[in-house]
Amino acid sequence: MKIRMMQESDIPTIVNITRVAWGEMTLHKLMEDRHGLIGDKIWSERKAEEVKSFCEKNPSQMIVAVVDNNVVGYAAFRINKEDKIGNVGNNAVDPAYQGKGVGTAMNKWILDFFRKEGLSIARVETMVHDIAAQKVYEKHGFKELARTIHYSMSL
Repeated sequence: MKIRMMQESDIPTIVNITRVAWGEMTLHKLMEDRHGLIGDKIWSERKAEEVKSFCEKNPSQMIVAVVDNNVVGYAAFRINKEDKIGNVGNNAVDPAYQGKGVGTAMNKWILDFFRKEGLSIARVETMVHDIAAQKVYEKHGFKELARTIHYSMSL
């Protein structure tokens, strides 16, 4: 497996991974479950558009995991050099490659990059029911800081 910076040609694969990998682990899905179809697009399309937009606007803040010349995962990150804080963003692994260390390898790459950039704090957010993501983050030394509650209502 190789971890590298995203290339523009990777975006369609990243979008496809987003469509199949997120499942119950996104607010887009939870909102649709509660309120029905939003904006005439199913939740996976809205999530895919969110990730695609980030890729297009922030290509230097996206990495991909490659196995046998195929992109099998991606991860976004942001750096605040002034505060020396790095944020791990949206990330996903193709379901066929989940549980094989891909997410762990991408997370390690990002944390090593943060260290090389002189950052002193790394943070990440995940859903309380995304146990797999929590295990990856805890494996790397992240400790729970707080829980956030998301509310919604129909108008």
